[in-house]
Amino acid sequence: MIVAACGYHPPRPTPSKGPTQQRSLMRTIRILLLFVITAALAAVLGGVFAPNAKALAFEDEPCPPDPVTGVLKICKPDAEVGKPYSLPVRGRAGCTPDSVVYSLPNGSLPPGLTMSTSNAQISGTPTKAGQYRFWIRITDIPAWQGGVFWCSDAETSDREFQVTVVQGLQIAQRQSSLPAAQLSTPYNLQLTATGGTGLTWSVTSGALPAGITLNPSTGLLSGTPTQVGDATFQIKVTDGSRADIQTYTMSSVNKLELASFTAPAAETGVPFQLELKATGGRGPYQWSATGLPSGLVLDPATGAISGTAAVAGPAAVKVTVTDSLGLSTSVGVNLSVAQKLALVKKALPQATVGRAYAARLTVSGGVRPLTWVAVGGAPGLKLNATTGALSGIPRKAGTYRLSVRVRDKLGVRATAFFVLKVRGQGAAR
Repeated sequence: MIVAACGYHPPRPTPSKGPTQQRSLMRTIRILLLFVITAALAAVLGGVFAPNAKALAFEDEPCPPDPVTGVLKICKPDAEVGKPYSLPVRGRAGCTPDSVVYSLPNGSLPPGLTMSTSNAQISGTPTKAGQYRFWIRITDIPAWQGGVFWCSDAETSDREFQVTVVQGLQIAQRQSSLPAAQLSTPYNLQLTATGGTGLTWSVTSGALPAGITLNPSTGLLSGTPTQVGDATFQIKVTDGSRADIQTYTMSSVNKLELASFTAPAAETGVPFQLELKATGGRGPYQWSATGLPSGLVLDPATGAISGTAAVAGPAAVKVTVTDSLGLSTSVGVNLSVAQKLALVKKALPQATVGRAYAARLTVSGGVRPLTWVAVGGAPGLKLNATTGALSGIPRKAGTYRLSVRVRDKLGVRATAFFVLKVRGQGAAR
């Protein structure tokens, strides 16, 4: 009988464990025991070297509680505007000093100050006076967030802080360049300071421009500059216990002035040009103007007024020039824009042979003086080239055609035709 053919296999005997398998099992047991012992030892050591693991807190001594809320605050030393400030906040670590993070859950630091999230060091330069309250939170970093492996919870502790920023003694003029001075022109600049009384002013290094002095009691810079040039100096103000120092540069230049000029006449439809020039100060110059007639513009770089006026009439223009130091001066320019030249055409009165004749031709607009020219006309009559008067004694009767051309100062021309009748002496009127 073949039993295997029915799918039955007789069980094989189990081999006995040899020496190699027994050693492998013992090694695994020893590794597990070592891990358990190490974990227990770490927990014990954690309790020895981090005895405050359950007492995460701040070590700073609080100032009196808030009278309204009763919440304790930490009153830190006053900071001063414009002065570097540094303040360490002492936190007592929970798991370990290297496994905590600091944050600001409420409120904000004084402007200009920042806080390190790793050690709560507050530092910077305050920019605004005032009393500032804020909360600092210290938080354990648990093992699952990268902390030490025996730190299992993200425990936190909050404390309110208060920092007062005082204004301090400070010169108000913080810019590095003072307004420029002009030779032979009185100069006055009042320096001021905040945060102190009973102030004394002095020049601690460098020298003021020639002709300028500093009043030690008032901080007034005054005088009349006598020499062109740039001066760099330090000014110090003190109230006896505190001081502030500022470094300045001040320029002395020749007086900024506009060169003399004569405004030309203007006429509608005629190109206009006026070049303005400046002297003194320090270039480059910038030009501006108000009140320009329609059609005229000012070049801000060159000071040239140009264009074609569109509307006749007077114009009170104010031109201002400013140099690179901020000095400026202004001048008034009175422009008169004439209407474009045109001959007024009207019938000429009749003339009589042998009798004196006078008639004046007229124009509208234009710029004087005018120049007149006539072509044709009655024998014995002439047109005055300056006045436009037609006069004389006609010598021959008839009807005459007269062509008249007039030109003004700007070269504008106008032409018209006239008809003149001359009667004989015995003709009826």
